Amino acid sequence: MTQLPPEVRTSPESELAAVVAEALKLAEAQLVLNKSFAPFVFMLDAEGTVQNGEVPQEIRGTMPPDPVVAVKLTVDLFAGYAQNLHAMVAVLDPLSAKAEDTLHLWAEHRSGIAQLIRVDFTRKKFLKHPTFSEPRVETQPAHLWNGEAPAPAQEWWHEGLSEQAIQDVFKLVGVAVPFAEDQLSRNGGLAPYGITTDLAGELGHHMAYQEANADGEVDSAESVLMMADGFRNKKDTLRGTCILSDVLVQVEDGAVDAVRLHIEHSEGLSMNILKPYEIDGQSRAVVFGDSAVIPADAHVWSA
Repeated sequence: MTQLPPEVRTSPESELAAVVAEALKLAEAQLVLNKSFAPFVFMLDAEGTVQNGEVPQEIRGTMPPDPVVAVKLTVDLFAGYAQNLHAMVAVLDPLSAKAEDTLHLWAEHRSGIAQLIRVDFTRKKFLKHPTFSEPRVETQPAHLWNGEAPAPAQEWWHEGLSEQAIQDVFKLVGVAVPFAEDQLSRNGGLAPYGITTDLAGELGHHMAYQEANADGEVDSAESVLMMADGFRNKKDTLRGTCILSDVLVQVEDGAVDAVRLHIEHSEGLSMNILKPYEIDGQSRAVVFGDSAVIPADAHVWSA
């Protein structure tokens, strides 16, 4: 934990630069000691205190190979805290880039500044400090503080939940949406996938293994039910669950593709988040439409 001095808190630009500098100090120290590090974030609160958080071990192996996507995913993991922060800086494990020794940082301030920063470095032997290049800074559209407030109809879900439960849901969604985006971009579709948070708050990742039929197809709805049954059998060890699936949603003009997040929590929450999407035929970029948040029947913590 670090306290920023008042002289660097005179503007959003200087605040963000100071947090980036603190993040680079930690990255350098980790490279000296361990030659690598786990992806982490630095978070600046209203009092000028900088705290850091590390991406859990279970998630690191699911990081997409594209470092730009991965560093935004790292930010998303901690997005639930954004409403109480002034700035957030994520630093990607340089080994994720595979082909080069480059630190990738996503730096964002709630004032609207958002930057992608790349810093090349040379590894040194015998515990010597690495040599860093000058940062290459690219201005980006805001990702965390983009001015999008939740619609009033979407605020009902947190009523009656503890702060811990609300953070559990933010954490599940923060992992699920980037994962779905990556799978859709890679494969054009999304196989059912589960994410859980246990009693200690640790995340788990799950797939339903199902035999294909004679046509080589797997029943997606059946896979979702199998996963829900598995979660129900061990619900006493869990706080929250999220089951991702690729669905068709009926609208006035027909049907649209959507990602469905079925989220349940041990405190009584059960809801679906529907995120319509389109995939660009050339870039494979996934564009999400407006989300719908609706109550749903519980399958894990059912009566």
